[in-house]
Amino acid sequence: MKLKHKLIGQYAYLISVFVITTIVVAAIVTYFAQMNQYRDVCRNRIMEVGDYLTGLILEDPEDFVSYKEYYEEHYKDIRIPCDFTESNTAKDAFYSAFNKEYPGKTFRVDVKPEEMSDELQNLYYTYRQEYWLLTFEQARASFNLPYTYFLLVDDKTYYTTYMIDGERTEDTEHPGYLYMGDSYYEEPGDHQLLWNTWYNATKYDDVYEWDNEWGNTYSYYTPLVINNECIGLVVTEINVSDVNGMILRSTGFLILQLGILLVVLTLLLLYIINRNHIRRINHLSDQINEFSSTRAYETVEAIRDYPYGEDEIRMLADNTAEMIRDLQIHEGKVSQAAQFKSDFLANMSHEIRTPMNAIVGLSELAMKEEDRDKEKQYVSQINASADTMLVIINDILDFTKIEAGEMKIVSGDYDVKKMVREVVEVTSMGIGDKPVKMNLNINPGMPENLNGDSERIKQVLGNLISNAVKFTKEGSVTINVDYDDVDEENIMLRFRVADTGIGIMKQDYDMIFESFSQVDSRRNREAEGTGLGLAITQRLIQLMDGTIDVESEYGVGSVFKVGIPQKIAKTSTEKEPHKADGRLYAPHARILVVDDNTVNLYVAKSLLEVYGINPACVPSGENAIKAAGRRQYDIILMDYMMPKMDGIEAAAIIRREYPAYQEVPIIAFTANAIEEARDVLLKEGMDDFLSKPLKGADLEAILRKWLPKDKIQ
Repeated sequence: MKLKHKLIGQYAYLISVFVITTIVVAAIVTYFAQMNQYRDVCRNRIMEVGDYLTGLILEDPEDFVSYKEYYEEHYKDIRIPCDFTESNTAKDAFYSAFNKEYPGKTFRVDVKPEEMSDELQNLYYTYRQEYWLLTFEQARASFNLPYTYFLLVDDKTYYTTYMIDGERTEDTEHPGYLYMGDSYYEEPGDHQLLWNTWYNATKYDDVYEWDNEWGNTYSYYTPLVINNECIGLVVTEINVSDVNGMILRSTGFLILQLGILLVVLTLLLLYIINRNHIRRINHLSDQINEFSSTRAYETVEAIRDYPYGEDEIRMLADNTAEMIRDLQIHEGKVSQAAQFKSDFLANMSHEIRTPMNAIVGLSELAMKEEDRDKEKQYVSQINASADTMLVIINDILDFTKIEAGEMKIVSGDYDVKKMVREVVEVTSMGIGDKPVKMNLNINPGMPENLNGDSERIKQVLGNLISNAVKFTKEGSVTINVDYDDVDEENIMLRFRVADTGIGIMKQDYDMIFESFSQVDSRRNREAEGTGLGLAITQRLIQLMDGTIDVESEYGVGSVFKVGIPQKIAKTSTEKEPHKADGRLYAPHARILVVDDNTVNLYVAKSLLEVYGINPACVPSGENAIKAAGRRQYDIILMDYMMPKMDGIEAAAIIRREYPAYQEVPIIAFTANAIEEARDVLLKEGMDDFLSKPLKGADLEAILRKWLPKDKIQ
């Protein structure tokens, strides 16, 4: 009991300190927050109005200058009423008199204001004064400001006078009359911001706070500069005295309410603490400590079975038991994720080392082999292993781009039937000697040409077929290509890939789309792959607003169904057949290859020699500039990432130093094969793009595209 009273006393002391501190802090924070917020609103508002009025005047600066000069001369004898209900009366009166005196002539074009008679000038400037009074009054009223006016400044007498005063138009004794000659400010020392704005003809992003006969006031000054001369200041002001008091009173009332509420809550809290037994909290604390030290999951039942009652402590106990149970599940998932990671690393090690072992071993054998046929066989296997490694690397890069949100869908027209047949032809090679039959069914009524990202669709279909082939030891893989009409311009392209492979358990359906995972990885050890294929496939389909479903029976086979929305292409994708059949031959072509890696230079040179081309090879950007100066080349293959000087810089210098190279294609030659790198290189002046590892087909396509026609035999 003594312990309980001691705890309650400590609670009471701590809560009281907290309540008092909270009230004081809340009072200070609330007052300054409201004050700063209101002051910021005031500052922004008068700045907006000042800029608005200045911009309005500067739309016709010459007219305003003539208007100002006229009233500087006549204001002592003239008072011009402004009737806002008849705002066009003065304008109509002036133009009526002008047309009568100058028939067929245009004001300000044929006749200047200073050329008119005194009577006509008086009518004109009456109309302009009424316009500006109305403009300033409307600005003042629209932005809910007390004062807007235009000051004329005399830097000799240090006096200023009103020229246009929106607030004065509400004078009850002289409604709508302009008051010229009222003294406003005096010596510069008392109003530095005003006079600095005038002398320097510079607008300061600052508001002048001062006390005048109306109270605490904010003023904002905008210099009106016309023909490099500051002719006056547009002034907007707002009075904040009344608001300061209102904020103080509202803050006090708010703090009073908060104080009463906190006191009531404090008393209620102390009552609840006093009413409940500390032993329940102690029991819950003991169970948590027990679990922390022993990880004994029996703690869940020990907490749930204890008589806590039906209150907040009961809820806390239930939540604690639930958290311990969730922690158990979470720890299981963490352990599973760690196993996935371990399996993936082991799998990646196996997948990369397998083709790498072939490349290293076969290249060593090829160097020692004297039999030409065996040497070709070794090189062919090296090439196949390199392609396998490239697929693995591309899978990882694609998945990384998708996860980072950098994968882009690039649409274009394509022949859907041709694209499907190409994918099936390539993936069917994976069957090898297995007794598996590949079946392809394409709806003959399908539109020939579609518009979409054909490369990503090929990747999706290729992944699904390759997966089916990989996990099917015997039987068949059947691909059905069909479509559903959406409207006259769109269809839903559908793929169905069915196999008689090992199948998938229903509880594992979700897992097959997870990254770095294979279902039943021990049983599938002989199936190569990164475990990324279906994860990439699902995410690509989602990027194209499509869907993917799977049906499978374990030990019988699987069916994957894909739907991807596509547009019907308006033009044919058929291309003209190339005029030249067979391999390109261009012995007279002059090509410069630039790369800091000697092996890359050797590969490029060897591939070019296949086409009868003897290229010049240099190891740096500096050497490329010198070589271009000595000889005119038809094409330059330029490595992008080189030390000291990269390919973009070298290409720019060549084109700047040697005008003849303005029309010579410079092809980016780089291992950075991502789409963003390609776009950057093309924007920086490269004419085209070749990615490493360099393949003969890609190189030949570049040569056919960019070599002068007379150089190709």
